[in-house]
Amino acid sequence: MRRSAKLSMIDGVLTVDKVEVRVLNGQIFGMIATVGAALVALFSAAYSVRLTTRTSREVEVLKADLAREAAADKSRRDYEYEARKRIYAECEPLVIRLAESCDYAAARIISLTDERRWGELRATRDPNRYWMLTKSSEVISTAHALLEPLSLFALLSEKVTLVDLGFDQRLAEIYTLARAAYQTHLDDYQIAAIGQPLDYDPVVPGWRAKRAVDPAKYWWQGLTRVRLDPAVELCIHRDAGRVTTISEFEERYITLFDAVEDSRNKSLGLFCNPLYNFTPESRPVYWRLLMCQLLIYRRIANRSRLQTVVPVTSTFDFTRSDIDALQRTPGVSDSQLDSSIEAALIYTSSILG
Repeated sequence: MRRSAKLSMIDGVLTVDKVEVRVLNGQIFGMIATVGAALVALFSAAYSVRLTTRTSREVEVLKADLAREAAADKSRRDYEYEARKRIYAECEPLVIRLAESCDYAAARIISLTDERRWGELRATRDPNRYWMLTKSSEVISTAHALLEPLSLFALLSEKVTLVDLGFDQRLAEIYTLARAAYQTHLDDYQIAAIGQPLDYDPVVPGWRAKRAVDPAKYWWQGLTRVRLDPAVELCIHRDAGRVTTISEFEERYITLFDAVEDSRNKSLGLFCNPLYNFTPESRPVYWRLLMCQLLIYRRIANRSRLQTVVPVTSTFDFTRSDIDALQRTPGVSDSQLDSSIEAALIYTSSILG
């Protein structure tokens, strides 16, 4: 009976113990769940704070980047504005003057087909003793007309070193064209070989005697830079910062005509050398050179007067009016005119390409 009660008691205790265990387990699980929830909330809060902090940091970085980009963009716009303003102030007056000068040079080139002018270009001095061979007004005015665009290019080159041509496509093209006109005087051999090649060999032993017999082949019709630059300089009035007037240039020409020991006498004489005794037949390389310049000068004059940006094309073409003017005079044969036009179109095709 006692044993039974003990067992029963034991059973009771056991029963009570199981209940307690179950209750204890439930409490533990509850505590774990509560702690877990607290930890999740804590981690969530920490993550939220971290995410917010990181987001705020990223926003600040983004703001800083945008501010830097805005500042850089403003700086670029300000620089471009100042660059354009400087280009206009420094170069535009020369560009306007260059357009007028190119028109005048083009007209004088076409006028050289007039046979009535050729008599005024004849040498009055012995070409074997002198460099400057005549001081006729026709030679002086023609030389001034041909030198003036080159002199304006020289002045423009000095201004271009102060500006950034990358901000002005129009001026960049004009400058490239003006430089090409200058370069034609140095490219006489290249121009002679274009298209239908001309027999041209001026630098040979005995050239003085040979050029008297066959001037088309042996008369030098180009220049070197060492002679071209001083001749160009004679068309610049440095004290006034501009090109010379025709009267100022005439005075310099006549002064140098008698100053045979002056190195500028030779430079100016060599610039005028193809003009002395000129005819398109006796100076075929020079005539091609002038046709190249005619194309270039017409393009410069056209671009100089445009106030809007237009696409740059490498194609050159003669105007109908220039072709008509060239064809009206008998001073150039049809075959020579055709070959010189072809050579000029080929030569100029690479200037802007």
